[in-house]
Amino acid sequence: MPSSTPASPAEVVARPAGAAVAAIFGAVARLLHARPIHLRGVLLDAALVVAEDEPGAEVLPQGRTDALARLSLGAGMPRGWPDVVGLAVRWHVDGEPQDLLFSSSRPGRLTRFTPLPRRRLNGWFGTLMPLRTATGPVVLGMRPDAAATRATGTVTYEILEATPLGAWHRFGALELRGPLLPGTGVPARDGDDPQVRFDPTENAPRGLGTYRWEDLLRTQSYAASRSGSQSSVPARGPRSGPA
Repeated sequence: MPSSTPASPAEVVARPAGAAVAAIFGAVARLLHARPIHLRGVLLDAALVVAEDEPGAEVLPQGRTDALARLSLGAGMPRGWPDVVGLAVRWHVDGEPQDLLFSSSRPGRLTRFTPLPRRRLNGWFGTLMPLRTATGPVVLGMRPDAAATRATGTVTYEILEATPLGAWHRFGALELRGPLLPGTGVPARDGDDPQVRFDPTENAPRGLGTYRWEDLLRTQSYAASRSGSQSSVPARGPRSGPA
């Protein structure tokens, strides 16, 4: 019988850490009968815009791609209190959802891996954890593009890519075109849809995979969070990205 691949040091640490976080999330979910983080948000009609000649363009679909975004507060703190802001993005390839999750952070070499509570919804967002590509690990970031927002009247974020400790390079944009009416795809003033669940592990985009230690951290917590929720879990696509 072939021997299994030994776990890496990161995986050895991630498994119990994920279990500990899952225990906390599960307890809170059962108490609230809802997921304990990013409970309320607003769904936004969005578009990814990526040019072929931009550095890093191979990791996201090129051209203009319709997308769905969700802006939310991590702990649901009262208005004006600092909170971790989340910005989730989904598009589809061959009918399969492709999910990316960004959190409020900073672009520094250390702060790009740390969620940063803030009072404002806008600002810098990052994936926090590295993503797996054919050429090695990368992190993605987003920052407000004030010039494009003024010129077009559409809230626009630059999308940037970097190696875990490298410099940032812009390669695309995310346009947030307006809120959607829950469950319909029809524009609305505001609203959320409890049926929509973003999952960056199960729905990792093609060209951007996840590392096993990330999966060990996340999957247990996600399952525990959903255990107390009354809403359905979304259909999941296959985990994608380089092997």
